[in-house]
Amino acid sequence: MRQSRDPAQAVGEAVESALSTILRWSTRADNRRMLHDSTGAALSSTDSWLLEKVVVAGPLRMSKLAGWMAVDKSTITTEIRRLEKAGLVNRRSDPSDRRAVLVTATEEGRTAIATHRRLAQDVYETLVGKWTLEDRTEFARLLGRFVDELSWVTDAVARHNESI
Repeated sequence: MRQSRDPAQAVGEAVESALSTILRWSTRADNRRMLHDSTGAALSSTDSWLLEKVVVAGPLRMSKLAGWMAVDKSTITTEIRRLEKAGLVNRRSDPSDRRAVLVTATEEGRTAIATHRRLAQDVYETLVGKWTLEDRTEFARLLGRFVDELSWVTDAVARHNESI
């Protein structure tokens, strides 16, 4: 006699499998180029993630960016230096604490992230374009809810690590 599966376990397996497939899809070179720009040269996925944060929440201290990315200060310095060399961000001393460095997006950086968003949205619209508006709306709502949970967990772990 076959044992019945736990429905919660089946859901967890389905979510894990779907996210694994999405991760593999989004890291393929041809899909990365499609998501970032037509030539694939403008922004890496890390660059776009970091630049998006600076555009939306900036100016930000380098130390805050390092904490947000969960990397050490030398890594964030390398990442920001690359964006600065490309003309996408500027670094300057924090007027409230001259020892700290603030990162701000340049106009070119704002344009680059806006282009990235438009290209990515076009790709995603193509992927779900045949879905009903209700299905697309529900998918967006649930995906947003999932991201909120990821953010909450990530923030809780970061707060815990800071307290150690």
